[in-house]
Amino acid sequence: YREKGIPESPPISDGKYSLPAWYFSICDVPLDALGIEDISKAVRQNIHLEHSVALALKRLQAEPLAGEMYKGEPLCSLKSVPTSYWPKHPIEQQSLNTVINAVLQETDATDAIRQDAEELRRAAV
Repeated sequence: YREKGIPESPPISDGKYSLPAWYFSICDVPLDALGIEDISKAVRQNIHLEHSVALALKRLQAEPLAGEMYKGEPLCSLKSVPTSYWPKHPIEQQSLNTVINAVLQETDATDAIRQDAEELRRAAV
């Protein structure tokens, strides 16, 4: 994140909180080198959505059922993006619709993943 000029989060007094510790562990990692779990976590936490959503969508376009902890992890994380985000970011909104269509065509997609895709479709209108 630092290479993109994204400011650091507030300093941590003792570092025992897992989310801030995670954030600082990835600060110097190039965006394209972040793992799917890190991207999904950033999206779930609404951290730098202008970057993390685009990264999640890029990974999902390459692999619609991507996930480290479970299949569809980044897709599920996109459900935490505020609905107000999508109309302000039409390129990502269009990419999301493409990803949703791809996910729904996957024969390995579980009912839960399909439900996530449908919820996202409604939320991103």
